[in-house]
Amino acid sequence: MATFMTEAGDAALRGAVQAIEQQSSAEVVIAVRPRLRRWLVPHVALGAVFLIAVLAFVLFSDELEFELWAIALAPVLAGLAGALVVEAIAPLERALMPAGVRDAILRESARAAFYELGVHGTTGRTGMLVFVAVRERRIALIGDLAVVTRIGDGLAGHEAALTAALPSGSEALAGAIGKLAGPFGAALPRAADDVNELPDMVHGPRPARRFRGSVR
Repeated sequence: MATFMTEAGDAALRGAVQAIEQQSSAEVVIAVRPRLRRWLVPHVALGAVFLIAVLAFVLFSDELEFELWAIALAPVLAGLAGALVVEAIAPLERALMPAGVRDAILRESARAAFYELGVHGTTGRTGMLVFVAVRERRIALIGDLAVVTRIGDGLAGHEAALTAALPSGSEALAGAIGKLAGPFGAALPRAADDVNELPDMVHGPRPARRFRGSVR
């Protein structure tokens, strides 16, 4: 996230939110997450491949002989190395994660953030969350009742456009978000008495909550 969210990118994203809200009654919130909840199946799968490959090598090598401790330890280390490779190489993790699983985790995380950030609490039910998962290179648009009613299936097309801009960085994403001002202005015209109900800021990951009570 440090390389994705630059100071200029943060300013550009806030400007994109303001551009939409100046032309429409939509209340836009952007949440940027470095990654989604971990799904460890790719790590386990590649780790198992490494483990089996090394185990076969140390057991059946014709040229080398290994001590018993090496036969026991080397496959374990290889398995750990395979898991670390998946963790270190984001494109590999994306390739090994089924699209259905990735999208289910994306939607679950985005809907949770929608309520955590209060996007559901606007007077006209015009809130919309732009949820950005950087490592997975995925974006979800979660709209409140008025947004879904007025824009409907058009949200999927907007998601695709934003997702295509995401790999180019936060400023490119901001430019793509700013282009939504026209469509949203047409679907959700700004009223004369419209007020800004949600802060125009980019929400990063929230710190983990610590239990501070007592157990009796």
